[in-house]
Amino acid sequence: MAIRTVEEYKESLRDGRRVYIMGEKVEDVTRHPVLGPTVDLVGAAYELCASEDPEIRDLYVAPHPETGEPISRYYITPRTTEDLAVRSKMIQRSIALAGDLPFGRDIGTDCLNAAFVVAGKMGNEQYQQNAVNFLEYLRKNDLFTCGAVTCVKGDRSKEPANQKHPDYYVHVVDKNKDGIIVKGAKAHITSAPIVNEIVVIPTRQMRENEGEYAVSFAVPANTKGVTFVCRGGRGAWTDHEFHPDTPVRTLTEAMIIFDDVFVPWERVFMCGEWKYSMLLAYTFATFHRFTAISYKIPLVETAAGCAVAMAKYNGLDKIGHIRGKLAEIAAYVETLRALTNAAAKDPVMYGDIAVPNPLIANMAKLHFASKYHQFIELIQDIGGGIIGTAPDRKDWEHPDLHDYLEHYLGGAAEYSTLDRMKMIHETMRQTCSHESAFHEVITVHAEGSMEAQKMMILAEAPLKKYEEMAKRKAGILPWKGIGGK
Repeated sequence: MAIRTVEEYKESLRDGRRVYIMGEKVEDVTRHPVLGPTVDLVGAAYELCASEDPEIRDLYVAPHPETGEPISRYYITPRTTEDLAVRSKMIQRSIALAGDLPFGRDIGTDCLNAAFVVAGKMGNEQYQQNAVNFLEYLRKNDLFTCGAVTCVKGDRSKEPANQKHPDYYVHVVDKNKDGIIVKGAKAHITSAPIVNEIVVIPTRQMRENEGEYAVSFAVPANTKGVTFVCRGGRGAWTDHEFHPDTPVRTLTEAMIIFDDVFVPWERVFMCGEWKYSMLLAYTFATFHRFTAISYKIPLVETAAGCAVAMAKYNGLDKIGHIRGKLAEIAAYVETLRALTNAAAKDPVMYGDIAVPNPLIANMAKLHFASKYHQFIELIQDIGGGIIGTAPDRKDWEHPDLHDYLEHYLGGAAEYSTLDRMKMIHETMRQTCSHESAFHEVITVHAEGSMEAQKMMILAEAPLKKYEEMAKRKAGILPWKGIGGK
């Protein structure tokens, strides 16, 4: 099959999967008012692969490494800095072309690429072959995936084996000659209810008495015992909003419940090797934070654009303190871009697999997360209070109100009131809405907390080198520069 159509993708979701949202069981995710836009967003990924523009098609479609058959480029395991750079470019262009990021193949392969690395470090040929076979299955059938990493965790002060309920972390409850039985729940899983395959990895390092929690595997989304509980979402545009002509395309997340789910051995990538659980989680985190910083670049570019436009519409773009704020905004965006590019250009090699530079990738993610609220504050300041109090589109179109609003809500003379109203509403969506509040939370917690990034930075930074340089300068260690003995 190699490359599927949008309709083939949508038909594959009508498979009896158990999906719930806002207290309702969903019979067909493709037609649901909230989940449907997520399906359409993922469908856009298939549209990109079928684009008539060769530049776009060639970005998202690549020849199979062995057969030459066209496959999704996401299913090309990165071997070089160029592979990583192209992967980042795919993610960034997806948002510009599709309206948001069709999360799935990227996170699923973040998990699978980490599984390849860890199976190689283990020297476990069966796990390696399982990963190879599963990747080939994804390539052949052009399937969409999600990565299920974060367990629900229960009491955060206790390790998995010491929880009140053993199921707070996904774990193996039984084994037989055919496979394993797993139980537990994963939370915050992006795109989960509208993918074909779920790739599961441990959420943290496990200890010797926690071997049953050191488990990684893949299962189809309609597997018996798998249930999705989704967060609510916005659905289609309302007639109260100023909005573009393009339809809403947005993501959703779900908790995935695994209730005695059977996994055949050929779909298992780790089972009990607790010593390698940290390497799997760590390697995934590096790949995933590279994915994160790649998709965040166009998101913050758009938000920054609201600040630039609102400064002009408000007639303040030449004012010194506004220009100073725009400089801070630009520095935030461009630092993120530079660090993302650097992470691709200086990878760490595990065998022939290129892993984005862990130190730089974590620096980029920490930069994005730790300064995001300040970034949004600057845009809110430039936008003005109108972004929180503006009349809506229904007011604008009301015959009793339109002329008043046209008259009183104008800004700089060279711009129409309508354009200013459209930009006010876009800035509202970016910085002063339910969606923007959601993004402020996931900026802190998605792809790992800021403390997790600090831990990885500390692990990767050359602290010993820093110390030795200071000791040589202080005369504690012998000087090795000019004039040294």
